[in-house]
Amino acid sequence: MRILKLVVSWFSLLYLTLYIPFVFMVYFSPWYKLNCRLHPISQRIPTEKASVYVHQLTGFFIHTHQLETDWSPKEKFHMTEVRDIFDFLAGAAILSLAFFCLLFNKKHTGKCAAINLVIILSLTIILPFFSYFWKHILHPLLFNNLAWKTNPMDVSFFLLPPAFFKYSMILIIFVSFVINLSVWMGLKGKKTESL
Repeated sequence: MRILKLVVSWFSLLYLTLYIPFVFMVYFSPWYKLNCRLHPISQRIPTEKASVYVHQLTGFFIHTHQLETDWSPKEKFHMTEVRDIFDFLAGAAILSLAFFCLLFNKKHTGKCAAINLVIILSLTIILPFFSYFWKHILHPLLFNNLAWKTNPMDVSFFLLPPAFFKYSMILIIFVSFVINLSVWMGLKGKKTESL
């Protein structure tokens, strides 16, 4: 039972620290708008239209808006599938937060954060092969159709180019690493002070 609690506590911390940057990227507009300026293909969308698309997409993910102007039926179908996954991830985050709070232990949390640093750094192995991972591993694993494939007739072809997802993964890794490092250093510092 003790080992199970440790594993649950560790996984909860890992999941939450990966989910926090994910939330700000997916449900808020700044990350989308920044990427519209970074990628040449995204710059083809006029600024005003890009703002409309981003507003619709973030609203769609939180169930307050629909995808309207210019989004194709195929894109709407795929984004609905994506939203279902995001809803599941949100539920898992709530459970993880509950478990983390219930099982919180300073000593173990510090060790969990240290383990997470190694795991998160290991995720960088994917980056040089991101395109292959994105097309041939992740999407076939999550979806049983090809609706995720975009073409120049799609809004997402310009708004969400492949580089957007690679940069997103880099940001998630970086922020999650910083959070776990802060937890580890903070709890380590408290332990040293108590000695």
